[in-house]
Amino acid sequence: MTMTPPWTADAVDPAQPAQRRTHVPAWAEILLVIATFWIVGEIPWIEYTGPVALIASVLVITVLLRRRGTGWSSLGLRGPQTARNALQGAGMVVLVFLGAALTNAISMVVLGSLLGAEAEREFMDVSTFPKYLLMMGIVWTTASFCEEMVFRGFLMHRAVEMFGSRRFAWILAALFQAVLFGLVHAYQGIGGILTTGLIGLSFGLLYLVARRNLWPTIIGHGLVNTFGITVLHLQAIGAINTSGLG
Repeated sequence: MTMTPPWTADAVDPAQPAQRRTHVPAWAEILLVIATFWIVGEIPWIEYTGPVALIASVLVITVLLRRRGTGWSSLGLRGPQTARNALQGAGMVVLVFLGAALTNAISMVVLGSLLGAEAEREFMDVSTFPKYLLMMGIVWTTASFCEEMVFRGFLMHRAVEMFGSRRFAWILAALFQAVLFGLVHAYQGIGGILTTGLIGLSFGLLYLVARRNLWPTIIGHGLVNTFGITVLHLQAIGAINTSGLG
């Protein structure tokens, strides 16, 4: 008996219900979520439009999932069933962290040589401790949970439906969400778009390696951002003098 690899379109998700059909096609759900994110993100009186737009997108996806008679567990938001699962998940968290760190380091070198100063990424101000704490709150809510739920969970699953039964539909879905993930970080400049897009691709591929369980990428994503923002804060207050780690 052979096992189907997780990156094929025919891979079976044990949490996916038998009835998966809905009156709303996958492409329409994707457009609805993208439109929600964009519209909320353009509201002028919201200070932190990105996090609010992500929360709104998660709410819309929750409604769409209920229309299908399912929930977030069908997209990978499910905990370990055994101690062995927990250990495997912890190992995946380490892989996610290392994968993102390696991707970021390679991107900085390659993009720096190709784009020069344009490869530099722009970040939010974390020069004071209150601003740092605020960013940590964002990191462990919208920037880890919501981004993984929207991009690796929802978008990858719906993209596979949209692409059909192609053998490498999950790989195409990982590429699809990575492009969108990079574009929503356009406020970081061209370097941010390219770097976060590549990091999003690594998250997507590791999501597949984790058998489409969201928790390793959620926790790994949070740890990556925590490290990067902590370095930026320490640089801003003069505690360290190391460039390029953000």
